Amino acid sequence: MPPSEHTPNWEELYLQGRTPWDKGIPAPPLLEWIAANSGRIGGRVLVPGCGLGHDVRALATLPGVTEVIGLDLSPTAVALAEEFPKVAKESFLVGDLFAPSPYHLGAYDWVWEHTCFCAIAPPMREEYVRAVHGALKSGAGLLGVFYLDPYDDEHQPGGGPPHGCSLAELSERFERSGRFQIEESFVPSRSYPGREGLERLVRMRRL
Repeated sequence: MPPSEHTPNWEELYLQGRTPWDKGIPAPPLLEWIAANSGRIGGRVLVPGCGLGHDVRALATLPGVTEVIGLDLSPTAVALAEEFPKVAKESFLVGDLFAPSPYHLGAYDWVWEHTCFCAIAPPMREEYVRAVHGALKSGAGLLGVFYLDPYDDEHQPGGGPPHGCSLAELSERFERSGRFQIEESFVPSRSYPGREGLERLVRMRRL
């Protein structure tokens, strides 16, 4: 993605092992949604900003999924993800969601969003919506857990990442753009410790 004052050097952070966002397990809201929606996700799935691929592997085990692509800017993150035992039809690529190759355009049945949206600088969010819309097939699904309120003594508005958002902003960026329709939205009952009640699980359909 384009550099900015609010975009860390992700490769350098992975090289230094400074990755507090990596919890070592798949996102609990993803596992909660999967358990309640058996067979719902299928086909090809893209996971932008996949990190070490915990969510990628969770999705790859689903019976209807034919392929899961984990995409990350950091070659070190991708190399670390590939060190885990392969569970199914998952693979990892070094790449930029904002500068996709033709391979990714209109190629996916689902996108799973976890930490990419909150990691990019807020001025880039409109570009994020366009990029995800471009990666999905018509009528395909975007499922994501959005970090509404990541702020504490360490992180303040304007100083992220992570960067928070509101439900109004999600509706403005995704629905009023004419690219997506929000079809499901709720506070997940399962979260990483410290994130309880601060996230929103949202499912959208690409228009």
